[in-house]
Amino acid sequence: MDNLKNILFITITIMLAVVIEAMTINSAEEVRDLNRPFNSLKLNDYDSRISLSKAIFIQDTKDGLAKLLIEDANRTFKYISNRDFIQKIYSRVEYTPLWFTQNGIKSRLVEELFNVIESDPILDRRGNIYRRLKYLKKSVDRNLSMEEILKTDIMITSLYKSYLNFHVFGSIKWWSFQNYLRRLRESKISASWVTYNPKFDIADLILTYRPKEVIEITTPKTFGYREMLNELKRLKDVKAKGGFIKIPNSSQLRYGKSGKIVAKLKKRLIESGDYRCSHSEGDKYGGCLREAVKRFQKRHGLYPSGKINGYTIKKLNISIDWKIKKLLLNLDRIKRLPRAMESRYIMVNIPSFRLYYFKNFKEELSMRVIVGDKKHHTPIFSNRVSFIVLNPYWIIPDSIVQKEIIPKMLKNPKYLEEKGYEVRLSYNLNTPPIDVSKVDWEKVLKYKQTKKYKFVQPPGPKNALGKIKFKFPNQFSVYLHDTSDKKLFKKAQRAFSHGCIRVSEPDRLLYTFTQYENSITYNRCQTILNSKSKTQINLENSVPIHIVYLTAWVDSKGLLHYFNDIYNYDKHQKRAIQ
Repeated sequence: MDNLKNILFITITIMLAVVIEAMTINSAEEVRDLNRPFNSLKLNDYDSRISLSKAIFIQDTKDGLAKLLIEDANRTFKYISNRDFIQKIYSRVEYTPLWFTQNGIKSRLVEELFNVIESDPILDRRGNIYRRLKYLKKSVDRNLSMEEILKTDIMITSLYKSYLNFHVFGSIKWWSFQNYLRRLRESKISASWVTYNPKFDIADLILTYRPKEVIEITTPKTFGYREMLNELKRLKDVKAKGGFIKIPNSSQLRYGKSGKIVAKLKKRLIESGDYRCSHSEGDKYGGCLREAVKRFQKRHGLYPSGKINGYTIKKLNISIDWKIKKLLLNLDRIKRLPRAMESRYIMVNIPSFRLYYFKNFKEELSMRVIVGDKKHHTPIFSNRVSFIVLNPYWIIPDSIVQKEIIPKMLKNPKYLEEKGYEVRLSYNLNTPPIDVSKVDWEKVLKYKQTKKYKFVQPPGPKNALGKIKFKFPNQFSVYLHDTSDKKLFKKAQRAFSHGCIRVSEPDRLLYTFTQYENSITYNRCQTILNSKSKTQINLENSVPIHIVYLTAWVDSKGLLHYFNDIYNYDKHQKRAIQ
């Protein structure tokens, strides 16, 4: 009789469990759980309607993940990376799986993540991230035990973290490049590059947003990044179809002529996006083709004549792999530029020898600049223009005094007078200049006593800084300035300074600042500039300035330009295969 009661009790209990399970498993709430955000899947979110199997699953996974991540951490992370991150993120969700529920894998969410990673044109298919992706794509399709589910969940999270590290920070080996710059400085070549780390809470992004949203949030929105990314995709499509066709140097490539080689040139320029005419000229070298050649020449740093010459042929036949590599490197450089951009800013791109002024994120002004020469590299960094000096004195750096001025004084006693230089014992401009003829400059140079003497050049037509100086105080002592020697702006390659940046149209740049200042007007500035009175204007509204080094860059017209690597940085910045 007792046995019969026990059997009856067990039977009723099992039937009740089955009924409860059937009632809850089909609920709308249960279905929605398959793809709910991670931070809504904590144990305390579930109410009294929770199914028995779900409660068991939650408890088993909590215990299982805690064991794998804490007790058996050394074994778990023997082949899984990002240990600290993984332990912290699972702790935040009370050791709830991020990619699985009791009903299996969150297929939509995982598929979205895998598609995001697989479709990234920057990611190298030979790297560790892609290999892990392929392995996990196969793993999630198998029937998995509880321990395999939990390990797979951890591996997907680790993959996501590795990919986001790559996506956010890029793959340039910055430590190796900084060592190279240090060696340059030891060789008396000034060279510096400041990188900026994007400020993202990766764990918070993963737990709050879907993968596509995370990528949208963390993708750079400035410096032409997205346009360059589109160009990279286009180049990879061209490569998949066989790459650019080769163009021979032929007398047929002349305006007005026709033939098979002209047709080849036209096809080549269609491939690169330079030929944009809607009507057909056939195989004739007509006006449309000439404009396409000009566009190509301009994008590759050549004079846009519209005529084919040896230089143009050489650029036309650069391999598509070279261009893809150049784009990948510069996309990674942009990742380490400041992300929080204001709508009004200045950008100087050293390889293009140009300054760009942006207002409401649109280019308002562009002008030629002269940058540091091969022994005095203009440093790469960001800052804010906070004041402007009209009719500036040039405080000559001691390095220039030692290496250039005193040696020239010893050869020519009238050198200082010819240049309009003065020497004082302090930078107090009210103190009178000294009589330089009474100083033994050879002895000063020999015993390295130059810092005792302050060499300055007063305002005037000979002043090396010209009439205007734009200051953004920094550890490199560089700034923007006018110049009394304008002829160098006519040259194509303009690396002639000691590191500072000479601007070709300082008046136009000055005007952009005065439009946002209450204390000074442009007309008042012109009155001051017509005198020799040094005047400092402290800006109420400082303006960000970004000095960058982009050898591939998309301009405001959507044209992708390739620039010469004037400091050989491309050669020494290596990208890791991740």
